Amino acid sequence: MKCQKCNGKFEEKDLHCSHDIPKYVGGTDLDGRHWLCKDCHDKYEYEVLKVGLMSWIKQLPEKEKLIFKNSAQLVKRYFFKNEY
Repeated sequence: MKCQKCNGKFEEKDLHCSHDIPKYVGGTDLDGRHWLCKDCHDKYEYEVLKVGLMSWIKQLPEKEKLIFKNSAQLVKRYFFKNEY
């Protein structure tokens, strides 16, 4: 089978079913699905989360945006071990 994004050939067991609207937010197979390799599936999920998060952040009051921004800085320091 082929990954529907990169067109790489994979065994069926190595492809992931990806939904246009992720199941964790109520998506179903009727919303659309794609067979993707692990790398493409991970990239797609990241993009979906990023877009959803950005939409959510834009609706926050300024005080909550500042709290979120400060939290993100703490995560960055921990993740990169103060390299940046």
